[in-house]
Amino acid sequence: MTEIQRILLSNIKKYRSLLKYSQFDLAELCGVSASYISEIETGKKYPSAKMLERLVQALEVKPYQLFLDENDIDNFNKEGFLSSFKEKIQDLFVSDVEILYSQFTDKDDN
Repeated sequence: MTEIQRILLSNIKKYRSLLKYSQFDLAELCGVSASYISEIETGKKYPSAKMLERLVQALEVKPYQLFLDENDIDNFNKEGFLSSFKEKIQDLFVSDVEILYSQFTDKDDN
């Protein structure tokens, strides 16, 4: 089994468990048998592109999420957090500058 296959299979099982789906539940949502889901999760079979699409929809994830390792997920979430944090700080800074500017210009008018 390759590293990519290991990550994929692990993530399918992880996201299924997070949604509290049994293999039967996931199989039903994907239109396949529970034994096929079991074979995917144990690495006996690998999903086709079409099946990956069904899994993504059933597991309510983005396709890339099935291929991210735990370390990648941590880094990805940190990058998203930092980007969001930067935007919020910039917004606060602009807001503070506008307030200071209006206070300064109000003093000039008096």
